[in-house]
Amino acid sequence: MILNRYLFKEIAFSFFATLSVLSLIIIGNTFVRLLASANSGDLPVDLLSQMLMFGSLRNLIRLIPVALLIGMMLAFSRLYRDSEMVALRASGVAPSHFYRAIFSFVAPLTLLMAVMVFYASPLLEGHSQTLKKEMHERPEAAGIPAGEFITSGSKARNYTILAEAIDPSRTIMERFFIRAKDGANEVLIWARSAILFIDSANGERFLQIRDGYRYENDPEQGGMSVIRFGEHGIRIPLRSFSRDDDIETVPTLALINAADPKATAELQWRISIVLSAPILALLAFPLSYTAPRQGRYSKIAIAILIYGFYANVLATLRGMLEREALSPWIGMWWVHLVLIALALGLLRKYYGKPA
Repeated sequence: MILNRYLFKEIAFSFFATLSVLSLIIIGNTFVRLLASANSGDLPVDLLSQMLMFGSLRNLIRLIPVALLIGMMLAFSRLYRDSEMVALRASGVAPSHFYRAIFSFVAPLTLLMAVMVFYASPLLEGHSQTLKKEMHERPEAAGIPAGEFITSGSKARNYTILAEAIDPSRTIMERFFIRAKDGANEVLIWARSAILFIDSANGERFLQIRDGYRYENDPEQGGMSVIRFGEHGIRIPLRSFSRDDDIETVPTLALINAADPKATAELQWRISIVLSAPILALLAFPLSYTAPRQGRYSKIAIAILIYGFYANVLATLRGMLEREALSPWIGMWWVHLVLIALALGLLRKYYGKPA
């Protein structure tokens, strides 16, 4: 019991330290990316904290397996460096004793991961998609940067927009210009200000233009009409939000009952994330074996390479399942079996055949 508590404490400390460092890196990178989007006007400032929270929580779930692998490698490497592992083995402590302590920590962690992956992750992805939809529907996220020409449409029907300045709320565009072409008809509008808003009835985007001039050519007469107006409205669909790839928001029970290839791939992917924690824990112990006078961190680089290969193969197989290029019966299961076989092979190599 004393040995189990000691190993449990070492593994837990190294795991949480590693997870904290990786989380800070991921959160920092996410924050910088979102901050750049907010600064350019693509992301409303009031949604920044929510997008950061949901993005960080989703990434945290995926960081747990690699943090567990690296944390266990660090913990056992320290035991080898301080000759504690040599003393334990000389005292007759078998690998089964180590695994008892390892899985007393990994088992509840795996159960927690299962809840997070199967239940919490789809909810987080759904909230994130809702925020993205709101972000794209907001006038301040309409994609009109200050001082830049924006052109969209086909050769026959297109428009060009310029807003010389945008107020701090990113809703009022000052010294606004728009050129709209529909076949032979061409309209030029210049105004002192314009407000982009969304019609709550049909969800369409409209420009409310104030204090300006409308120039419209007359193909029949060959001239141009000029109209001065105090207020003018024009429909202008700038952006649309698509949720074609929202399989990650589907609840796990719905994936089980679905026969769609994408649903099968997503279900196997979620199961693989959960299985990766105990499998990597099984591998970490024999992989951390360090010979005398061997560097403490010599095996950690190998462990990271193995995890990178493991994760990339799973991601590749997920894409193949979605494209129906791989049978679901083969799926991702064989990758886990290969890693288990590698762990058992290293265990037998370094610690001998179990008695």
